[in-house]
Amino acid sequence: MSGPTLVRTPGQPAEWKRIHEGMRKLWRLCLADEQGLDVARSLTINFLGVADAADAAALREATERLQRRSPCRAFLVLLDETATPGQAELAAVTRSHGSTRDIVLEEITLRLPTSAFGQLPGLIRPLLMNDLPNHLFWGCAWPSPEATFDAMASLCDHVVIDSRRFTQPAIDLKAVAARRAQGKRLTDLAWLRLRPWRRALAEGFERVRWQPGTPTTVMIRHGKQATAAAQLLGDWLRARLAAKVQFDTSGDATAPSPEGVVINTGGFEIELAAPRQQIRVHVTTPEHCYLPFSIANSRGQDADLLAAAIDMV
Repeated sequence: MSGPTLVRTPGQPAEWKRIHEGMRKLWRLCLADEQGLDVARSLTINFLGVADAADAAALREATERLQRRSPCRAFLVLLDETATPGQAELAAVTRSHGSTRDIVLEEITLRLPTSAFGQLPGLIRPLLMNDLPNHLFWGCAWPSPEATFDAMASLCDHVVIDSRRFTQPAIDLKAVAARRAQGKRLTDLAWLRLRPWRRALAEGFERVRWQPGTPTTVMIRHGKQATAAAQLLGDWLRARLAAKVQFDTSGDATAPSPEGVVINTGGFEIELAAPRQQIRVHVTTPEHCYLPFSIANSRGQDADLLAAAIDMV
């Protein structure tokens, strides 16, 4: 049996003040080749995605992957200093299976310079579909001023960030932590990429007899794009082991996760290294040198991690 068929409409221009009217025209366009058969919305969330214009293709791909798991009305905000605000592009994706046809994505793309960002909350708020959860994906660097982020976050129940894109991770992660302390729901894709590392460390510690208060040192090797992830992992180990953490920045500059972790505590050593798609774990104690074991490293693309972050809420 063949699976459902997804069809995307051509993009339709609409002035900001006429987006409501443009969405009604889009609905009729979805009916155009169905000879009067009904089409239904199957939307489960409102999704707001913010990215630099250079990352437009990646944001659109993430949205397309997301709608397969969480059909949505999506607002794609592209920051483009050369853009003139006031014009949107509208599109929809329908899913057909037999005689059933559903709209699974209603997409509103907005290009604007950062100077016009303050107009967005007033524009987007009345366009949000009622009674659906609202999720924001902030897919660019941490903003300055931070009020631009807070204005968008105020529209949403849940925010997803990717601290891999932060330009000053040590400072920017503190701003994120301050918002969590205020009760804001934020999920960091960098933290999700670290799940296999946390699992590998937990399995490594099953082979040793660690006691609280034992002096512990940690070395984390990473490259430039994994600076925030290494910081998050280091903070996690400090909190749990009271460890002294150091960082080796000689790793691959393009790798999104750390490349190695070495923990020394009470005569034990736990070493993690990540060649290719595996995290290789070596555990050495004063009595034993255990056979190494492997944990699958994170293979999820950013779009898959984004969908997983929204599924977790």
